[in-house]
Formats: sequence, structure tokens, C-alpha cells
Amino acid sequence: MVRRTRALKPSTELTWTASRTYSPLECFTVSCLAKHRHDGDPLLRELGDAVLVHRGKPRSLLIACPDGCGGSLSVNLDPRAGKAWRLYRKGNAISLSPSVWRDGGCKSHFIVWQSRIIWCDRFEMGNQEPAYDAALEADVLAALDAVRFRSTHEIAEELNEIPWNVARAARKLVDRGLAEYPADAQRDRLRKTSMQESNPEQPRKGGFLAWMRRLLLG
Repeated sequence: MVRRTRALKPSTELTWTASRTYSPLECFTVSCLAKHRHDGDPLLRELGDAVLVHRGKPRSLLIACPDGCGGSLSVNLDPRAGKAWRLYRKGNAISLSPSVWRDGGCKSHFIVWQSRIIWCDRFEMGNQEPAYDAALEADVLAALDAVRFRSTHEIAEELNEIPWNVARAARKLVDRGLAEYPADAQRDRLRKTSMQESNPEQPRKGGFLAWMRRLLLG
């Protein structure tokens, strides 16, 4: 589906207070499984705890809010229950797409990318992206069309890849002049260009996170 990416809003347990001192998390791992949310909630004891609710298939991901506010989030993974995130696994690492944006309490907004927390709007100075595999650029370039704009999510599905990995590779292809975004400035779609017909675009300041902010917030 070709449209601007927007973050979904998870359900929350609001134990947040405005005077709380924040200690944001940089990464986490799923420590255990539960069959139901009421079984998993008591297991969220410390910052960084995450529990996967799984009954035949992933149903939701319970997370102790990674900004340290003391709240918790339930991220729906089951499309039958409404708007849902997609869970990606690589080894012991997990990723979620789209980004998680809490609409109450602390209003945290972050990306879960290979078990790393990539903060949006705040705490960004401590962000550390996962290791980059430049070989992915060739796969993304081969998947592009010279006429039709393709979404990074569509390409990620085709390559069995994490959308955030594809989005980063796509940005680097645009920086090199091998691909281009549409004139309407949507950064989740791109198509192939020719090096002979275009000059490589200079990378924009701010790198991937600045690009992601433009993608999510316009």
C-alpha cells in the first residue's frame, strides 16, 4: 500500500507522573512468553522487561515503557484485534513496524529496531542504530522499478527484510543518485534512476534519524 507512514498508538497502562526523572532505555530483549496479558503484566518488573503474549501466534508485546516513566505498553500484533504492528525476528533480536507512539502519559515515540530503542523527538543524542549491511543496497536497487514508485514496506516484504533496514538502504541509494523519492516528498516510496541521467544527491545533514523524522512527521 502506497501512502505516508504513520505511527500507530498502543494501549497503555498509565502510571506516569509528570515529576518522574527519566532514564531512557537503549535496548531490550523479550525475556519470556505468556498466554494472556494478565499473565504477562506482573512480569514487567524493571525497565527493559518485555513479554510476548503468544497463543498459537504472536498476539501482543508487553513492554515496560522504555523512557523510565514507570508505565507499560501493550503493542497489538494481531490484525484481527484492530490496528496492528508487524513483529520481525532476526536471531534473538526483534523489530516492530511502524514506530510506537504513546498518546497518553509520557507520550513516548520510538522505533524498535533489532531490539534497539531508536528515540524520536527526544533522547536522540543517545541513539545508536544497528550495524549496517551495505550489501542490502544491491538487493533494494534490484527490486526497484524505473517508472513506478515502490514503498519500502512492499520491498521489505519481497526481500523478507526489516522495513527499517530497507528504509536506511533506500536513503543511501537516493544519496548516491541511484534512486529518487517522488515530488510530493513522501519518503517511504522510491524508484530507480540512472547515474548517467542524474547527479548523486549530497547526503542531508542529520543522517538516518533526520530522514526518519521527515518521514514520520513531515
